[in-house]
Amino acid sequence: MERLDQPPKNVCLNLLAPPPGISTISRKPPKGGKVGKSPALLDVKTDHIANGSSQHDQGELGSERAELLALRAQLQCVEREMWENKVRRADLTARLKDRDQWINKVRSSPVWKVLKPLWKLQGHFSKSRQNSSRESGWSQLVFAVDSVDDSTRAQNVLNLTGWCLSHGGPEIVGVRARVDGKSYFARYGLKRDEIAPEVLDYPAAAHSGFSVTVPAGAAESVISLEAITQGGRWQRFFLRSPPTSTESSAWNIENYEDGTVSLYPSTEIKDIIGVLQPLIEQHTDRSTSAMPLLSVITTLSIANSRWITEAGASLFRQTLPDWEWCLLFSPALDSKMRNLLEQLAATHNRFRLLPYLGNSPSEAINDALEKSAGTAVCFLDEQDLLHPEALATVAETLREGYDIIYSDEDKFDEQTGKLKEAFFKPDWSPEYLRGVMYVGHLLTIRRDLARRVRFNSTYDGIHRFEFMLRATETGARIGHIPKALYHSRKTTEPTKSVPENKRSFKVGLLQQRAVNAQLQRLGLCARAEMAPIPCRLKMVPTRRTTYPKISVIIPTKDSPELLSRCLGSLYHNTAYPTFETILADNETSNPEAIAVMRDYPVTRVHLPNPFNFSRANNLAIKHATGEYLVFLNNDTEIVTARWLDHLLYYAEQPDVGAVGALLLHDNGAVQHAGVVLGMRGTGDHAMRGFSSKSDGYLGSLSCAREVSAVTAACMMMRKELFEELDGFNEHFSTMYQDLDLGLRLRERGLRIIWTPQALLLHHESISRSKYYDKSDRSLLLERWRQTIERGDPYYNRNLDLKRGDYGRS
Repeated sequence: MERLDQPPKNVCLNLLAPPPGISTISRKPPKGGKVGKSPALLDVKTDHIANGSSQHDQGELGSERAELLALRAQLQCVEREMWENKVRRADLTARLKDRDQWINKVRSSPVWKVLKPLWKLQGHFSKSRQNSSRESGWSQLVFAVDSVDDSTRAQNVLNLTGWCLSHGGPEIVGVRARVDGKSYFARYGLKRDEIAPEVLDYPAAAHSGFSVTVPAGAAESVISLEAITQGGRWQRFFLRSPPTSTESSAWNIENYEDGTVSLYPSTEIKDIIGVLQPLIEQHTDRSTSAMPLLSVITTLSIANSRWITEAGASLFRQTLPDWEWCLLFSPALDSKMRNLLEQLAATHNRFRLLPYLGNSPSEAINDALEKSAGTAVCFLDEQDLLHPEALATVAETLREGYDIIYSDEDKFDEQTGKLKEAFFKPDWSPEYLRGVMYVGHLLTIRRDLARRVRFNSTYDGIHRFEFMLRATETGARIGHIPKALYHSRKTTEPTKSVPENKRSFKVGLLQQRAVNAQLQRLGLCARAEMAPIPCRLKMVPTRRTTYPKISVIIPTKDSPELLSRCLGSLYHNTAYPTFETILADNETSNPEAIAVMRDYPVTRVHLPNPFNFSRANNLAIKHATGEYLVFLNNDTEIVTARWLDHLLYYAEQPDVGAVGALLLHDNGAVQHAGVVLGMRGTGDHAMRGFSSKSDGYLGSLSCAREVSAVTAACMMMRKELFEELDGFNEHFSTMYQDLDLGLRLRERGLRIIWTPQALLLHHESISRSKYYDKSDRSLLLERWRQTIERGDPYYNRNLDLKRGDYGRS
């Protein structure tokens, strides 16, 4: 990219098709002349006064010279007043047109029509309305901008020169510069001798030069140059931005500080090249590699001119210049748009226009995978935008050895450009992906891997999701960028002919079909079913022919009401046929509690005082005969009949270390939906108090997912694995033993799953006092401080740990 304080390359910027005879227009100064010199200025040549001339003659000559200089200065003032009056008149005309259009808009509103007494003004405004409807068109616009005159920096100003003409359209009467919201009128009509020979059929070209003075600080700001015709409006023909590099990209992200993206709401097809051309030139100056690192694939289905402009602008503003843009379009694309895209592609060697037959985006993408040149490919939908640092961040992550990368994302209001509705995702969570298509946008895959996996046209509409499911089965290393690098358009205008509810149902069916295909490929004994919330899936275990034995471990002491409710729900509400119950009894003396124990087929193991939760469970397990263990508090109550089936489905998977359930308070609010590492400095339950019927944070309550730990109030794991870990650490007497166990499982590379399909009530801590064991906390931090400080991989770092509700601070 060229800096404004350096001479630019000798390149003519043709925003639209150049007039006949102008293929390449040099910006070199005319021979023997000076760029920007007024055609009306006199070139005075004085004779050499020989030695011996009379002093009288010299006096007369000096007097005439002084008079001539005075006349020249007066002429310059008259000229300046002429062009200033001319451009100000055009500016005022444009302002009047804007006012008239505003009046017309008001008159067409319901409020205006109610104000009947004002209708008498109709005749007064009718003429203005007719005039404002006739816009002056610009058929062909060409220009060039010279280098900045550095000699003016001493006066804290910069002088910007160039030329601009409208060939075949209304004559330009003025030019202005816009810097930081302020206007600076240029001197327009200056002589440009080098232009006239190239455009013999357009005499005005000889006086198409301009010169404008702006503050010196403009070199570090965005400068736009605009031209105006008499009776027309100001139209931008040039945009110059500050330097762009990976080391200095403040200009690219300045709007992001207030959460706003740059939009071009009034862009039409004819404007696309005019808007993008300056950005294309800047990108050309920055591009250094012969081959692109990334191929950005965009499938054009609607080909909205505004969308293409905004998506393209977000690409050209990337701090990483080494990419190519593959535009996939159907032969049915509008001919005007197609011609425009062909012109656009001709301006830059990093454009690839790839036509495709039929209506299958998947087949088009597969074709693009073969023809693209990037090391990796990523996807940009035609209506969406990229953060300026999106591709640079992706490239950096690729260098860390990842094969597949996804990022956080948000939405932008297409009226205001404001960013909203951020989706801060977890690190790679395969179980969550089956229930929620969370990977979403800015999906990046190494091209060789993508070519092997390929897209399946059967799943058009969710083809990237289904592709991701199969790609993850290859053993690919998957990385997550915890930053909203992708911005989806939030529009009030419908883009689909299918109503949203029907579309969601259709998408849900495809999603269900894709997940069931994966479950079958992986040999997992479950089927995916639609959850009550659209585009959410739940995994339902298939019916078994064999039932491995499960040992349910319950520490208890007295509390007959709690124990009776717990055992009663366990034996009356559980559909799983093969389980045993072992009570770790901490010296129960209450006769009613003892009677409850005798009412059910339980094994009672004596646990002497003092009570230690870890020792109680470890002791009971020595008497367990099941292949699987369930740790269950005596203040829980079984709600769902197949709760053991759901827990066992995950516990049987060899890469799963433990499984936890959804626990609710008596009022139906969430008590436990997984443990978030780092809450309260250690770890705590997420989404406490949420409604059990809510979706949570984008499916976090509707669907099973990976978590850092689950509470031992209800937790299942393989007995063999528990014994390999030497059980619970008995140094933790009352708390944190389950978190410690979960971190040890994760240290082995095992997943921990939380599922909402196993549902229990938890009458929390009624059987014990609300004592907080500070020694247990100290022990946990001594062992796991560094792990905790690194953060929870399944709770995005952009979310507030203090709240634990997936909200931002």
